[in-house]
Amino acid sequence: MTETKKLLLFGATGVIGRAVLAHFNTLDGWSVLSVGRTRPADISANEFISLDLQDRDACDAALGALTDITHVIYAAVYEKPGALIEGWRDPDQMTKNDQMLRNVMDPLQRSASPLEHVTLFQGSKAYGSHVEKQVPIPAKEAWPRHDHNNFYWLQEDYMRACQADAEWAFTILRPRIVFGGALGSNMNPISAIGVYAAIQRHKGEPLHYPGGLPRINQAVDTDLIAQACAWAATSPNSWNETFNIDNGDVFVWQNVWPTICEGLDMPMGENKPYFLENLLKDEADTWAKIVEAYGLRAPKEIGKVVGQSLGYTDWQMATGKDVAPNPVISSTIKIRQAGFHDCIDTEQMFRKWFGIYRRDGLLP
Repeated sequence: MTETKKLLLFGATGVIGRAVLAHFNTLDGWSVLSVGRTRPADISANEFISLDLQDRDACDAALGALTDITHVIYAAVYEKPGALIEGWRDPDQMTKNDQMLRNVMDPLQRSASPLEHVTLFQGSKAYGSHVEKQVPIPAKEAWPRHDHNNFYWLQEDYMRACQADAEWAFTILRPRIVFGGALGSNMNPISAIGVYAAIQRHKGEPLHYPGGLPRINQAVDTDLIAQACAWAATSPNSWNETFNIDNGDVFVWQNVWPTICEGLDMPMGENKPYFLENLLKDEADTWAKIVEAYGLRAPKEIGKVVGQSLGYTDWQMATGKDVAPNPVISSTIKIRQAGFHDCIDTEQMFRKWFGIYRRDGLLP
């Protein structure tokens, strides 16, 4: 009989965490204990710890008492309210994210849990994508650390120091632009585009492309990230290694826009640049009316649906820029050679997630 492994999942209500929870709940031999500020209705009380990761004493009490955790997936992140993009360079945000991880790992290491593996997340900002005009293509994990301040480095240095004399291992995943199913996430273009489309539908308008000039991008489906987490948890090839991860192809927003329109059952419009972030103040009442008119299961408060994802999507679409930003393309050869081969067509990903949002009554 296979011994059950127990996953402690941080950031369970976020865009990555939701997918990880759903995937691990389908796997034999695993149980999941989720951690977050507020328990969602679809997670039972005995499978959830309500916890503020910035509260060190609360973390000590709650996590230090655990005795059966074998795996940790840390998908929690602090993003500065109202200043998502600017926050990436903010020293206070870096300090908070560093301290949150310490508040988790310090009591876990002192506990009696038989810890085997920890998964941590970074992203393309590890290559300086937010501070450089051009990141060399393709970005590779073997490169020397890019010289800039980043909470990634604070967390990674702490993790490596903890692991040096421990029996557990860690894996760092660096996803490209993340797409998935989570309301209120700060970086989920699916919710942002979906709300924009619903408002356009309500106005009797086609789905105009709101972004800027064409730019080559890479996407990653959260379901693919969840599968990679399961692989990393038990694959020695992943241990104490860092991996880029994406869907396996590239995309240009303008080229996939017809597929997005199809997935939302909307006629395609023209290229009409518009800052989606303006929806927060200009169309908050419209969104509330849409929720009521269609009997949607989404919150009437638009901010609870999109978080800071509207501004994030503007940034990813290069809205308002006179020159398209240079592409950031990561190599995913390393993770494939290590044994993780799953992939998904990015257009299929868009069809899937917009179909799920509509099926679940989150969009018309």
